[in-house]
Amino acid sequence: MKKILPALLYSLTFLIGGEISVSISEDLVNEYLNLIGNYQIMTGKKGDQATWTINNPRVKFQYGKAVFLTTILFKKGKTDIKKDIKRNIDVEYNSNKNTLKLVITDSLIKMERRGNVLGKIDLGSIYQSGLIFPGPKPSIDSFKLKTKRGRVKIRISTRKSYVYFEKDVIRFALDLEYE
Repeated sequence: MKKILPALLYSLTFLIGGEISVSISEDLVNEYLNLIGNYQIMTGKKGDQATWTINNPRVKFQYGKAVFLTTILFKKGKTDIKKDIKRNIDVEYNSNKNTLKLVITDSLIKMERRGNVLGKIDLGSIYQSGLIFPGPKPSIDSFKLKTKRGRVKIRISTRKSYVYFEKDVIRFALDLEYE
């Protein structure tokens, strides 16, 4: 009886399930953005090119949201435009690949003067590839347990996923169920 009770309690914790999570820190993402540094790109046809300079890209993780911040300078001919950018960040989870992707929402930036669009640049195409992280899903979807009644196969399934935006961190969690 003394050996059965701890084994039963241990088995019940697996059968009830729980939450497993991955945290992505603000410092980690900003380290990646600092590695890229200020980014400059030329667009347009030769002789009529525009220079885009993306300065000081960074993220800020707060309770309830995450934001991407930068300053963009646009130069074309005699036109110089400086624009401070603030865009929200969403989290996409791919359960098949078990990956988390931080997505800059509304990432297409337009530079305008007097209602005319002088140029466009997509921040997602520049930064998105490095904002993919491994997810929390266990590498197995079932396991076998030897009991007095024989072998029992226990399956692991996901009930629900959650994204928590906290100060300095984004936490992605899966609510697992053992059956």
